[in-house]
Amino acid sequence: MEGVRKQLSVGAIWTAGGRVVSNLLGVVSMLVLARLLTPVDFGLVTLATIVLSIVAAVTELSLSSALIQHKNPQREHYDTAWTLNALRASGIAIVLVIAGYPAAWIYHDDRLTSIFFALAGGALVGGLANPRLVDFRRRLSFHQEIFIDLINKVVGVVVAVAIALAFRSYWALVISTLASQVVGVVMSYVLLPYLPRISFAHWRNLFSFSGWAALSSGLNEINWRADQLALGDMLGAGPLGQYTVGDRLASLPVRESTAPISGVLFPAFARLQDDPERLRHAFLRSQSLLAAAALPMGVGFALVARPFIDMVLGPAWSSAALVAQVLGVVLATTAFKLPVTPLAMGLGCTRSLFQLDLTFIFIRLPLIFAGLLLGGLSGLLFARCISAAIGIMMYVFLARRLIGVSVRAQLLAGWRASVATLFMAGCVWSVGLMANNEPEGLQLTIMVLIGGISYCGASLVLWLVSGKPAGPEREALDLFQFVRRGVSAIYRERLADP
Repeated sequence: MEGVRKQLSVGAIWTAGGRVVSNLLGVVSMLVLARLLTPVDFGLVTLATIVLSIVAAVTELSLSSALIQHKNPQREHYDTAWTLNALRASGIAIVLVIAGYPAAWIYHDDRLTSIFFALAGGALVGGLANPRLVDFRRRLSFHQEIFIDLINKVVGVVVAVAIALAFRSYWALVISTLASQVVGVVMSYVLLPYLPRISFAHWRNLFSFSGWAALSSGLNEINWRADQLALGDMLGAGPLGQYTVGDRLASLPVRESTAPISGVLFPAFARLQDDPERLRHAFLRSQSLLAAAALPMGVGFALVARPFIDMVLGPAWSSAALVAQVLGVVLATTAFKLPVTPLAMGLGCTRSLFQLDLTFIFIRLPLIFAGLLLGGLSGLLFARCISAAIGIMMYVFLARRLIGVSVRAQLLAGWRASVATLFMAGCVWSVGLMANNEPEGLQLTIMVLIGGISYCGASLVLWLVSGKPAGPEREALDLFQFVRRGVSAIYRERLADP
């Protein structure tokens, strides 16, 4: 247990560092592009990428997950995975080329045809990536993949900003995506040389794991993208662009703060699948850590979204601020269900995920469409709040069925983070009211500082009152002491060096 914990901690540190840099690059890119482009530009590209995401998810084979879950994959397993991925990519490209014309007709914009064609080429290239990259995750060694992700991000940002500055066109969003995909495929073979061969030797073996995961992934993507498709059809590309940017900004703090933890859960749970007691302990610990990361970041951003978007993006993006405020809170609460998917995959229970997602889609989609029809954008946001609450409970009950962890234990896993977040929200909201007439930059700075201080202070007090139990506070303290010892050692070496 201690060895796995150490590897997970190191992996989380590497992932966290990479995600911080990637996060900063992504924020800078989005803010610059939002200034240079229009909501309609974002809306057009979003429509095309939604279709790509749905087609990719529906045909998702989850072969990387199957290779991770496999106890001893051989070369023919990797060759089979590469062959199936290449065939899948070819199919996606063909579907996108065909779909370009009806999409342009449905949304009354011929520009969509060329965007679909470009994304088809990117999908074809992306399907040729090195399948052996999963070996890094199998060994809980994450820095190589982080390096590839950072290179992809840097290339994408540079290309996007350069094209946007030169042409002020939506092509900045499209071409930057293509450039990132090409660089990612090349780097996958540079870091881990491998010459794939065409093979179908183990397709049945891989599909036995990935089949249900693929269906679950497809349902999830349709479920989560349907609101954007419906919004674009009912209200147009402009409101869709507002909604998309607000959604991205709201999801960014939560996604980036939880990725270092959630990214290592699947291989960790797969390792512990034969030890139920340790698996239950690891699952509850992961819920506690994810709550401590997601709740303050999501709720905190929701509280400062209005002054932030007004200051950085300007009045043209006013509707995006409302979206970010509501969805920031909604996405923060999903921390309690985040570890359930990797848990089910680690146990090989992908059929259970499919059944849950199939049930949830019949609950969420009627709520989404009813919200849009009755209340437009505001109705859609209200529907997302209701569906998110239902979804969390469904996932929590699935975890109880899989490993016997009670619903109460799961919801209480992050109770200190929940209380500290509520205290932080009260402090930030009060300060925001008092600083309402101040310049937006000063108001934003004060609210962020108060939020950080109030959350950390409340978390520390609750942890001390609770008797210093194991949890995110202990993890943070251990990390601080580790860094302090490292800095002290370097300082002593410099003093001893003549």
